[in-house]
Amino acid sequence: MARPFPGGRGRALPCQRFCGGSQPARATRPIRPLPPERAVAWLQSAADPLTYLHGQGVFHLNLKPANLRLSPAGELFVVDTGLPELGVPVGVEGFAPPEQRRQQDATAASDIYSLGATLYALLTNQPPSAALKRESGLATLTSARELNPDTPPYLALVANRALSLQPAARYEKVADFAHALNNPLGVTAAQTPSTPTTGRRTADPTLAPWPQPSAGKPRRTMPTRTIWGLTVVLLILVIAVVSLSLLDREELVGGSPDAATATVQSQVLAVLTGIAPTRTPIPPATVPPTPTPAPLISQTGMRMLYMPGGVFRLGNDDGDPDEKPSQLVTLDPYFIDETEVTNAQYAQCVDAGVCRLPGNLGASYHPTYYGTAEYANYPVLFVDWYGADTFCRWRDARLPSEAEWERAAGYSPTQLQRTLFPWGDAFDGTRLNFCDANCSREGGDGTVDDGHRDTAPVTSYANGRSPIGTYNMLGNVAEWVNDWYERDYYETASQSNPRGPAEGEYKVLRGGSWFSLVEELTVSQRTFFDPAVSRATIGFRCAADVQ
Repeated sequence: MARPFPGGRGRALPCQRFCGGSQPARATRPIRPLPPERAVAWLQSAADPLTYLHGQGVFHLNLKPANLRLSPAGELFVVDTGLPELGVPVGVEGFAPPEQRRQQDATAASDIYSLGATLYALLTNQPPSAALKRESGLATLTSARELNPDTPPYLALVANRALSLQPAARYEKVADFAHALNNPLGVTAAQTPSTPTTGRRTADPTLAPWPQPSAGKPRRTMPTRTIWGLTVVLLILVIAVVSLSLLDREELVGGSPDAATATVQSQVLAVLTGIAPTRTPIPPATVPPTPTPAPLISQTGMRMLYMPGGVFRLGNDDGDPDEKPSQLVTLDPYFIDETEVTNAQYAQCVDAGVCRLPGNLGASYHPTYYGTAEYANYPVLFVDWYGADTFCRWRDARLPSEAEWERAAGYSPTQLQRTLFPWGDAFDGTRLNFCDANCSREGGDGTVDDGHRDTAPVTSYANGRSPIGTYNMLGNVAEWVNDWYERDYYETASQSNPRGPAEGEYKVLRGGSWFSLVEELTVSQRTFFDPAVSRATIGFRCAADVQ
């Protein structure tokens, strides 16, 4: 609104409410990290005005602890927007996402990254590593829990997800981020019934409602030339306000000069958008998104598919005892074989003098599968864990961890969710090779007949592929992974790149086989076996780090 401004000689100039008070970051940095419950309350409060801005198609693009201010009355203000519409450079190293630092398209995901960085800083008393350095491999993101052991594990994972280098891997909306802050179970806001709210959250501090756009009365528009003229006037006003604040601090009750500068600057964009919300926005420079890395092709001809890093839920609280408790874990990006390793591919390692021949070549089960051209594209069988590990290392790869295997089997990096089966949450016997009408095991499903008495070619069941495109993650052959088996491992597993217990007696098998019953086939189910023993139901696939 317009009020007479000191020094304005009686003329009405547009000005905004001054919000004095302290900066949370400056108030806490000399002492210790902020208590987690207070960091949660502040950031949930900050989410309300950001949600409002995003609803108007406006992004803050300068979020950091110094731009959160508490008034003497306990109200929290988000100040000092970066004026993106005016082309002013925005973003502070450590708090700005990579796309913003490169001056590419900025979206709501950019503000969500900065919210995650602010959460990280409030919890640890230091900013996260710079985004571009992380992207180039010059720095890594240390877990907030490592820097501050008092950080609740779920909050560290919330920060990690918000700080994902890929915008699509972050929370979709500010409301989802705010919901996750107070939700250790990891359920998104979209998965819970919506409850109408009448104002701000009442957690410490208690805040007044954020103003909503009025319904019914049309908002005024102005010609572009007038708007840009007003922009210049308002920028001059900002300079004048700062100058006046330095000359006459007594008229700015309850705040410091730098607080006044940040607060008034933060209102310029609000004034512009309030006067002319319907002005055609200036389209940002179009920069193509970072492409998904192309599949790797190994020396055996195997295609390895890319799985982006990020957070996902490992385990299943409704599953078997060794699948509990489920937990959010963070994985680095990696590649994983598109299919199970075939007879033909394994034979190349044998011919190179590195791998041993598969065992039981004269057994009653498929004695001629290995070394026969007809079955070259079938999964290799009778290879124990040590033989599988040798093969993957020969390929400059490795066996996947069981967390990597589970993420590749059922997690969608675009939908940001994991399902019970690679294709969804409902079992479909036409999408996998399991114990059907051809299986001699009691309890087999006689309603499905795929024509295979045991294994099938590794590129069978294309309609059962995982979200990233891997074949036969369930059924066909159970797959060795790198981890030692421990029944209660999930109770103590690392939340960052878990690799299993340091030692054990058995190795983990994942995915079930052609001999598995329906109830034994979900992406989270774990089985185990002696690593020195091979079977006609066991195969493997390899994984590799992103170089």
